[in-house]
Amino acid sequence: MPPFDDRHAPPSVLPTGGVHTLWQRVRGDYTLGVLVLGVIVTVVWLLPFAVYRAWQGNWVAMANDLALSALLSGAAGYAWRSGDTRRAGWVVGLAIVGGIWAIGWAARFAALFWTYPGVLMLFFLVPPAAAIVLGLAAIAGAAALSWNELGGHEGLPFFIFTASLTALLGYVVAQQAQQHIRGWRTLSLLDALTGVGNRRLLELELAQAGGALGTLVVVDLDHFKAINDRLGHDEGDAVLRRFADATRGVLRKSDRLYRLGGEEFVLWLPQGEPQAVQALLQRLRVRVAEDVRAGGQPVTFSAGVAVHAAGEPWQACLARADAALYEAKRGGRDRAAWASPGPGAPARA
Repeated sequence: MPPFDDRHAPPSVLPTGGVHTLWQRVRGDYTLGVLVLGVIVTVVWLLPFAVYRAWQGNWVAMANDLALSALLSGAAGYAWRSGDTRRAGWVVGLAIVGGIWAIGWAARFAALFWTYPGVLMLFFLVPPAAAIVLGLAAIAGAAALSWNELGGHEGLPFFIFTASLTALLGYVVAQQAQQHIRGWRTLSLLDALTGVGNRRLLELELAQAGGALGTLVVVDLDHFKAINDRLGHDEGDAVLRRFADATRGVLRKSDRLYRLGGEEFVLWLPQGEPQAVQALLQRLRVRVAEDVRAGGQPVTFSAGVAVHAAGEPWQACLARADAALYEAKRGGRDRAAWASPGPGAPARA
């Protein structure tokens, strides 16, 4: 299973409706916040103008304002319901360019003013290369359709310079924000002590795996409390780090390692045939005995193993592995116990 990709994560389950919900959603999703709030401000501004255009008898401009408002509102509503900001971002980005062109054709000079917030928003909605192309198209369209209002060649350089400067600002701010958000998301999914995945990443990746078959192994270091009491917590932390390093050294590329907390770890082995799992655990036992020591004494571990059954919830499989771990502890530690097969799973040979 590849590492978790948060672009495909399901949207957060939050109550719908209300200003508080809106604020919580836009705070929790950077792109959704830019998209929804930008659309709200735009539509609130456009609709009174649609009424004004109708009162003036400018039906083309009125139809343009209404169509743009409907398109933007539909894209924002789709993003809000589905959590998919990529498709909605493209729709809004293209609508920004098309809207600027339509405003320039119907209202001339008004397109110049819409260009600045438009090119700024593009860098928050679509990839940088696409934002540059769309931004150039918006600037060129506004300049061409508002040529007389710009004073021809006289005002053109000033407009292009200020609009390009606005686009550059949007690029810098959007890139910095996205870089910080990626860093925060990465940190929120990793265990600070060992650098392996934490419980949240475990849940996300197992959910992303869908119905894939594999094996879960819950691992617990034997007598870890005694290590902490005898040698201190600093040495205990060092033991956990050495164990994580040793485990990563024997895992295959498709295998994943997580720390649930304390001295408890979880292995997810997508290619989890019993013989392969037994061989991996044996390699791990040898590596830990060689590389992980506490006060000069080798550290051992107990493990509970559960083969994921087709259609079985991951929580149930993890619970079976955890129950097998306690069976291994009751059996004297320094050993692995296999859980009874889940519903629909073949019995272990």
